[in-house]
Amino acid sequence: MARSRWLHVALVLLASCASQPKRHEVFLAELTQVLPGSYDNIAQSRASPEHVALRLVIAPVQAGFLGKHVYYVQEMAANDVQRVLAQRLYILEPVEGQERAVLLQADFAEPMRWRDGHLRRDLFKSLLPEDVRPRVGCDITITRGERGFTGNGRDTCRISAPGTGETLRVEQRFELDADGLAVFERQRDAMGGLVRAEPADPWYRFARRADAPW
Repeated sequence: MARSRWLHVALVLLASCASQPKRHEVFLAELTQVLPGSYDNIAQSRASPEHVALRLVIAPVQAGFLGKHVYYVQEMAANDVQRVLAQRLYILEPVEGQERAVLLQADFAEPMRWRDGHLRRDLFKSLLPEDVRPRVGCDITITRGERGFTGNGRDTCRISAPGTGETLRVEQRFELDADGLAVFERQRDAMGGLVRAEPADPWYRFARRADAPW
């Protein structure tokens, strides 16, 4: 009788453990919750004129062939949202069984076609493989940080300079939490020189806005 009772207790405990989300599942749920949003660095630009005032939007979209967690990213001038400075896609891939994810990046073959995609997210259901240009070697590994999440890029990231087509080596990092997103991107030419002068603080620090609709 006692043995039967202990067996019942053991089965209940096993069922309880099985119903608890695993740490890597919690990690992914928290990351996918905090990454999307509307950001700007207006406060930073006012304190440091070296930093251009920008607005950044990261919106979840459906693009099945790329994966389950895909985001449209658009960077704009903070004082003129019609002045779009950059567009790309983030593709978030969890690492099975680990508190870790890989953020892949892709550019558009025809950027104007996807402009303001955060305002018409159904558009991305029509996205095809030929519509994107993956940034090979530019994936960023995301892990937990002191406050939220931290991302570190690989030293294999290469992009073509607009206009000249020169190959540039790109160093990327970011920090993400519920309050905002800090982005570090440094570009060097073939000789290792900086492509552009950097502010004293090379990070762009974006505060999360309250008006993100996602």
